[in-house]
Amino acid sequence: MLPLFLPDLPAPLQPKSNFSPSSASLSSSSSRSQRQKRTAQSKPAFVFPRKRRSLEPVDKEKLDSESEPVSSEAAAVEYVRTSTRQFFVNRSGRHRRGGALYREGDNLTVREKALSKTWRGRFVDRLKRLAFPEGYPQSVGPGFVEYTRWRLSAFFWGGAVGVFSTQGLLLAVGVGRQSAAPLAAALQWVIRDGMGRAGRMLFSQVGNGFDAETKQYRLMAALVLNLSCALESVTPAVPHLFLPLACIANMAKGASTVAAASTRSAIYRSFMRRENLGDITAKQETVGVAGDLMGTAMGILLSRATAGSRRLATTAFLTVSLAHLFSAYREIKGIQLATLNRQRAHMLIKHYLEEGKVPNLRLGNSNERIVNRPWLDSLHAPNIDLGARLQECAPDAEALQYLLRLYKNERYLFTYENARMKIVLRNDAKSHDCLKAFLQADYFWNRYKQVGIRESRNRELVEDAYKFANSRFDSFAREAQLNGWLTNSVLLRPIGRRASWNSSMPSSRR
Repeated sequence: MLPLFLPDLPAPLQPKSNFSPSSASLSSSSSRSQRQKRTAQSKPAFVFPRKRRSLEPVDKEKLDSESEPVSSEAAAVEYVRTSTRQFFVNRSGRHRRGGALYREGDNLTVREKALSKTWRGRFVDRLKRLAFPEGYPQSVGPGFVEYTRWRLSAFFWGGAVGVFSTQGLLLAVGVGRQSAAPLAAALQWVIRDGMGRAGRMLFSQVGNGFDAETKQYRLMAALVLNLSCALESVTPAVPHLFLPLACIANMAKGASTVAAASTRSAIYRSFMRRENLGDITAKQETVGVAGDLMGTAMGILLSRATAGSRRLATTAFLTVSLAHLFSAYREIKGIQLATLNRQRAHMLIKHYLEEGKVPNLRLGNSNERIVNRPWLDSLHAPNIDLGARLQECAPDAEALQYLLRLYKNERYLFTYENARMKIVLRNDAKSHDCLKAFLQADYFWNRYKQVGIRESRNRELVEDAYKFANSRFDSFAREAQLNGWLTNSVLLRPIGRRASWNSSMPSSRR
């Protein structure tokens, strides 16, 4: 029979006394120590050691965030999911501190301390592993938790909205009626799905607009999805119009699906810190599926509870639809995108001209207008033609010669012609050239509103704005990069026109 080994218990506290311990107590303690030694020597070889758990629960996130070892004598500390390991270097039974010089012959001792967690802590840890990437929170960017929370909420309410729309389509197609023709209903359903695929194909023509106006298109996708679900929900009231209404609604759903899927990668990339885009995508898909399943279950309960009343069903649908839109808005509100689109570029330049400094990522993204038509320019400078025609900027030879002489060292031409600011891009124009042209345009616009002359080309203001952009652009771009903005790849969405010219034209004779 194997002996039972119990963990060593701490010695009980002895009351303070001025007298020395008796000889009986000394003899008993010595005999007890001898028995413990004999027991340790007779320990069998195949006894599984029992892990000693700490009496106090340990917060793993706090341990992960610590950069110093737990013990001052530990040379290193390793953190794993269920325990911590402390490494000690000792000589002659004495620990050597982490800063001491180690010698050949020093011994390495490893002490493992298991993390004690309640059932609630283990459940929360399991949820974190399902919803958060490996290495969280160091492996993701700011705003990830808020985005995940509202994404779960958006999918929850979106699942409930989908139940009402599907129920309306099934009722309109005749499911549950004995007079319904199964073949006709199946054909109508197939045609509806085909129109949805056509909607995806047509809306994919937006192209890089999904990268430039990520937040706006993401919110528009949620709005279009709710409108299409509302259209599907009213089909039972007009069953003879089922096919056209269902086709229009499914085309809108296809466009919404393309917008949501195309903007997802840009959002996930903003959270990436350790080349873990795949891990972030997998965890967010898990959150979305979980929210959709819970929302579908709640939608089924609501649809059954409101099946006997058209008014209650409409109220329930409007409630979950508004909750879905609000969750989608809050989901994208906390995203901090580092790329510069037209609105964010104008915002940075406007703040730089007024305050003399570039705002950081958090401030710039919080001031961005999300409820905005993404295909329009920002309100700061609404009359910029980026990628204008060369003939519009230089209608005659004198104007062309003036522009080529002024911008002989640039890959763009900026001018004010016909009450609009026009920017012509050369074939080899880069992102920095577009951003520099925007800096000149915004500075010109501010000066024009103060001292500009209508019905004039305002060439003095154009030259003044070019001098300002030429002298300040490097410091502006450098400060923007220090504040986290990406100036190497701006998404200003210029019109796809390019031009080439010879900068060494002879000067005009006078």
